[in-house]
Amino acid sequence: MKLHALAPDGTLVFVHDYAGEELGEDYALADVVENFGIGKFEGETLLLTRKELRDMKNLADAYSFDHAEGFIEMCLEMSRVAAGLPGETVRFVSEFG
Repeated sequence: MKLHALAPDGTLVFVHDYAGEELGEDYALADVVENFGIGKFEGETLLLTRKELRDMKNLADAYSFDHAEGFIEMCLEMSRVAAGLPGETVRFVSEFG
């Protein structure tokens, strides 16, 4: 399963390759909302504002020992990729397969 950001022109920008099963970890995009209380879903797409992206990075750094390593890595990768995308919100979508 792969995680992508959706660029404003509709192209998918690779963010993260879920390795949770291989590491014995179980995490998903929905865990950002569940664990950190930020973002909102529109269908299968997670929307994060710039403030929420900053908060997510700070929370991932602060609670890195409280969550699965893959989940924290995913959050940090989301933050890095989003920094290179325009717009006040960034959309993320998981792609199965």
